[in-house]
Amino acid sequence: MKTRTRRRQMKQLHLRTTGGMGIALEGSLDLDDLPEDLAEEVRERLTPRRLSYVVRRKSPSFMPGQQEYEVTIYTTARGGPKKYAFTDQQADPELLDLLDELTSIIISKKMRAKKVAKEQTQAREANPEPPMQPLMAEQPASSDVTQVPSQPVIPETDANSWRQLETGK
Repeated sequence: MKTRTRRRQMKQLHLRTTGGMGIALEGSLDLDDLPEDLAEEVRERLTPRRLSYVVRRKSPSFMPGQQEYEVTIYTTARGGPKKYAFTDQQADPELLDLLDELTSIIISKKMRAKKVAKEQTQAREANPEPPMQPLMAEQPASSDVTQVPSQPVIPETDANSWRQLETGK
């Protein structure tokens, strides 16, 4: 009897690096946005099995300039994202090259977003929106306009006037 295994398809990854030369970086990448060959390499090299192996490797004691990585993988499988943390001392050179390439893409993506935001800010500053108009425009005083007093004017009335108002007669 054959059992079908459902292949987990990686959809997105989140990469966080710290240490090294004091530079910290964090970003997410959707694999559908990567070039096809790079996305396939990511799917082959960053599998849960391979990353678990890297995490289990013994790391030499802390070294100055050591780079630390945290890779979170989001797949189509149930169970949620999987997170793996390791140092550059635990990773093989091919994995480090791949992580460097992904880091470069994240940096480029962040730089483009910053450039777009700056251009939008400059466009808003160059073409400011006109000030909002008051809800009720002030009308110039003229002889044709009757000025309404701020206090209601109550005319002097007598008893007959009130009866006429109440009865309409």
